[in-house]
Amino acid sequence: MKIYISQPYAYKSDEEIVKVRNDIIKELHAYMKDIEILDSVIQKEQTFGLKQLSESILVLSDADAIIFAPGWEESRGCRIEHMIAEEFHMHIIHLGN
Repeated sequence: MKIYISQPYAYKSDEEIVKVRNDIIKELHAYMKDIEILDSVIQKEQTFGLKQLSESILVLSDADAIIFAPGWEESRGCRIEHMIAEEFHMHIIHLGN
């Protein structure tokens, strides 16, 4: 199963983003076998805004499921990814705070 992780980027350093992502991946591997985590982290230095979101959506298009990290509701990009996941009937998992 290919899994995409949606998480807020605003006001977070690249290091914070990667730490949250790694914690989620560790938890996933404890509960699920035979999974592939899609590389959804796009470094802020490489791109930002709409271009960053469009690149994330391209990665999301290969996913079987999407996991939303805590705080996703406050992130415009995460909310857009959530809407896409709903519209395309993807398996959606929300992580608690």
